[in-house]
Amino acid sequence: MSKPVYYSLSQTTFQAASVPQVKSPLSLTELSRQLLPSKISNKEIDAGFKRTYWLGVLENKKTKSTPKLHHTGQSKPKNQLKRVLGINRPPKDVLSYDDAMKLNKLWLSYMKTVINLEDLVSRGWNGKPCGKHWSGLMTSLYKCDYHGAHVKVISSRCCSYIGIQGVIILETKNTFQIVGPDNTLKTVPKNGCVFEIVLQGYLFHIYGQHFVTRSKDRSKKKLKDNLLLQL
Repeated sequence: MSKPVYYSLSQTTFQAASVPQVKSPLSLTELSRQLLPSKISNKEIDAGFKRTYWLGVLENKKTKSTPKLHHTGQSKPKNQLKRVLGINRPPKDVLSYDDAMKLNKLWLSYMKTVINLEDLVSRGWNGKPCGKHWSGLMTSLYKCDYHGAHVKVISSRCCSYIGIQGVIILETKNTFQIVGPDNTLKTVPKNGCVFEIVLQGYLFHIYGQHFVTRSKDRSKKKLKDNLLLQL
């Protein structure tokens, strides 16, 4: 006969729980016989008790990483299409400096609608950094589009970039592509360079490290407070 599942408790325990005392405890086999359906035989119950059950923690099998799908045919990503079409690399001998200066005139009229310095002066701006309306002016300079701006590199980590000047005809995330007076197209990195811009008679120094983003993303980006002192 198999051993009982539990042993008899004292009479005081049953009285404290308000439960009648069990006179004859059932074994595990007898208890299973009462709970399980009658179609299950005693042999099947005994075979189930002899089975070994693993109660440990099973380690999850590492799933194999799915290989990246390569875009083929017409499903090429946008950046790859730009490289194929040459959108990020304008022809070096198509746009002259005179044509770029016409673009600069359009940019100056655009900037006058975005930043009216004469109006700022009439409202109390003294033309110096950290003065009245300085934070709003810096925010507008940060978020505006620089396609067509005439810039000059006055400082750079690489000395070969210092002195380059011309009109920006293409702005990417990391570079300005500039057409100079010699009708040559030069690519200048933003990071590590300081650019000089003359706007409505005022001279501004633009730190390229704060402009390492696309112009459309920069217009939606919030300007950090510490940039106001560095621009």
